[in-house]
Amino acid sequence: MAGEERCCAQHGHHAPIVRSSLKIRAAWLVVLLVANGVVLAEGPGNGYQLGRGYKVGSTGIQLGGYASAHLSGFGESPWSFEVSDLSLFVTWDNGSRLHFFSELELEDTLSAGENQGLTTGATHLLLERLYLDYWVNDMLAVRIGKLLTPVGQWNTIHADPLVWTTTRPVATNNLFSKHATGVMLHGTVPFGEQSVDYSVYGDYSATLDPSPEADFDNALGARLRYNISDDLQIGLSYVDFALENSRTTRNHLLGMDIAWTYQRLSVTSEIVYRRNDAAVNRHAWQGYIQGVGRIAGHVYGVGRYEFFDQDYPQLGQVGVLGLAYHPSPPLIWKLEYRFGANNRYLAPDGLFASFSVLF
Repeated sequence: MAGEERCCAQHGHHAPIVRSSLKIRAAWLVVLLVANGVVLAEGPGNGYQLGRGYKVGSTGIQLGGYASAHLSGFGESPWSFEVSDLSLFVTWDNGSRLHFFSELELEDTLSAGENQGLTTGATHLLLERLYLDYWVNDMLAVRIGKLLTPVGQWNTIHADPLVWTTTRPVATNNLFSKHATGVMLHGTVPFGEQSVDYSVYGDYSATLDPSPEADFDNALGARLRYNISDDLQIGLSYVDFALENSRTTRNHLLGMDIAWTYQRLSVTSEIVYRRNDAAVNRHAWQGYIQGVGRIAGHVYGVGRYEFFDQDYPQLGQVGVLGLAYHPSPPLIWKLEYRFGANNRYLAPDGLFASFSVLF
């Protein structure tokens, strides 16, 4: 920040304009590169398939990603429109023990609102994930880099085309950092006739991740998911962490999640509990339960209930009712209405719609 202030002092009013111009150029450069990649991928004989990306010859490199546009309004907040995410996936796997993955995300590429015209002024780049896996054997891999914190289900899935609602449950990112940067051990081991997925990780974001989105100062965590059957999975998560703005206080988060499918109905739920070691001990409960059922053809009905402790005395509660049109795995249209009590700040009322494509 001090460097930016000195730069502005030296160049008067021109520095903010230059930074804005550079952001816009960077945004459109990524858009053009992704668009060009998709056009090339649609040519004959190149192996491109919508939703599965494009394999670059025999290099082991595969390109993919997703894009989404959001519209919200008719609630307490002014209406807004955003081309909110444009993500590029790069995967490298040549059959050896080493695997590479990265996700570069261009956020708020285009936006408009009740009080503003169409603009690219809010565009910014975010390194969502960047890691290298080394597979020791079939049951153990060592991962180094930036990853999605493995708490519950939603945070590790997170991509718009892979979830059923435009809005995200409060419990899936409010009490912990969405990202961790460090070292993880993960894999799948047999458990009786079934299996257990596991991950154990140490976060060093304060040292390794200079981005402003990094919330963890340091953390130690673990997650287990018991795959009881193809239709039922139960998970447990635990994280001991400090936050960047409160490094002397340790927080302890425990989470439980479940995913169950029966015929046309699928139910998911996550509950997290966090307490800290401050002199005045604070704790918080948050959770949700969501059901999705096929109505007819490719049209699905979605219902969700959420509750969340917050910085205010009242318990926040939210209901979500929606429809999703899912004509193929890479494409989804969503429309939902969110309403509740004591929810103005974390999950305000309103109508939300989106379109997402996995390419």
